[in-house]
Amino acid sequence: MPAFQPAIVTYYHEMEKLAALLMELCARALNLSPDWFADKIDRHITNMVISNYPDQPEALEDGQLRAGAHTDYGGLTILKTEDKPGGLEVLTADGRWEAVPIVPGAFIINLGDLMAQWTNDEWVSTMHRVVNPPRDKGVGSRRQSLVFFHQPNYDAVIECIPTCAIDKAPKYARTTSLEHLEMKMDQMNNTPKFKEAEAA
Repeated sequence: MPAFQPAIVTYYHEMEKLAALLMELCARALNLSPDWFADKIDRHITNMVISNYPDQPEALEDGQLRAGAHTDYGGLTILKTEDKPGGLEVLTADGRWEAVPIVPGAFIINLGDLMAQWTNDEWVSTMHRVVNPPRDKGVGSRRQSLVFFHQPNYDAVIECIPTCAIDKAPKYARTTSLEHLEMKMDQMNNTPKFKEAEAA
């Protein structure tokens, strides 16, 4: 809606600044120069989404989720959401789903596939999902989220960074941000459930 545009554009640009700072902190944590990622994100191809999860006044099918288990495609994701019943869960290293607490005034940061590939899985891509509220809290559970999927420059080379290949060989083949994104989109488009929905 036109009246929302100034606020959304301003928010997007503020998230750009935050993402750049986070990538600088990542570089420092990986024993790289602070600007190591700078030339890989100065023309980023980020997608920002406003997600709306409506109230659930009626019972759902068993096992249904607001968003199924997945990892994000890019370097990192910055999420701002509401503290409402039902929400984000992450898969722990020992295979348990844990609810992510909503901290007032804070963002949730997920690492994506490209950060995992850059770090040779020293840092893993966050497997996560969005669950439904308990049945008795379905009414009044509407949740809205601002999701900033920070994606490096389309031609940014994604390969194991030097400090993550000291003790083990690289696990992933060299790719680019765009090649990886296109590969993931092709996989999604070719899944049976997506094809069924598209046909419907």
